[in-house]
Amino acid sequence: MSASKLPHAPPQPVASMRRKVWVNFGLFAVFFFFYLGAAVVQTPSCKALATMPVLGMPLGLLLSLAIFPVSWILVVVWFWKAR
Repeated sequence: MSASKLPHAPPQPVASMRRKVWVNFGLFAVFFFFYLGAAVVQTPSCKALATMPVLGMPLGLLLSLAIFPVSWILVVVWFWKAR
């Protein structure tokens, strides 16, 4: 028996599913571009930018250390939006 013919299967609203897809891919895109940007700043061609002091440490180090808190914040947002 297919899922559409089940008597007690609630219908999935298309608008709700589309919104969830946009939120999930949006969160992924935010993390991806932050991670990619942090990696590019660490390359030898961006050495001047990576060694620029920000908050008392080089920008490259700050971005490297910020990857984990950013990912944790995005996971919290993901769980919050999934409710």
